Amino acid sequence: MKPQLYCANEPSALFHSLHQAHRRQVARAQADQGLEGLGSPMLLLVLFRAEEEGRVCSQREVAKVLRLAPATVAVSLKTLEREGYVRRRTDERDARRNRVSLTDKGRQAVELCGRAFRQVDERMLAGFSPEERQALSGFLRRMIENLGGPPELLSPPPAFSPGPRKEGP
Repeated sequence: MKPQLYCANEPSALFHSLHQAHRRQVARAQADQGLEGLGSPMLLLVLFRAEEEGRVCSQREVAKVLRLAPATVAVSLKTLEREGYVRRRTDERDARRNRVSLTDKGRQAVELCGRAFRQVDERMLAGFSPEERQALSGFLRRMIENLGGPPELLSPPPAFSPGPRKEGP
């Protein structure tokens, strides 16, 4: 019996192609914003959202929100910390936990990444009507929910208002 092949026009193959094209374009747009090689914009966004809610996340919380292994997040955070985007410090109540916060450079990167993502979205959705864009977003959210995706990433991001922020001790 001949195996049934998965065709290039089926959803998973199309998602893969879209994902790869999107990643390339976002990397280019980030490079144009001076963020060449920034490999963890969603991690920075999670930290930014937590800050907007008045919270400081632990590495484990970041991993849970992004649905990544804690070790994967630890590697990304090490790079982000070395490059000056985040600061890690030991939790005062539990020395086994690290608390992670954005630096001013990290907050600025969130804003620049937002610009890069919006540029790519505009190119990707060129020719789509507002109704088609809304329908597409609804379909994507439903697919994420159907696959048990993280609800934290389904809510709309908070409005970004850049400005001076005090960094904690």
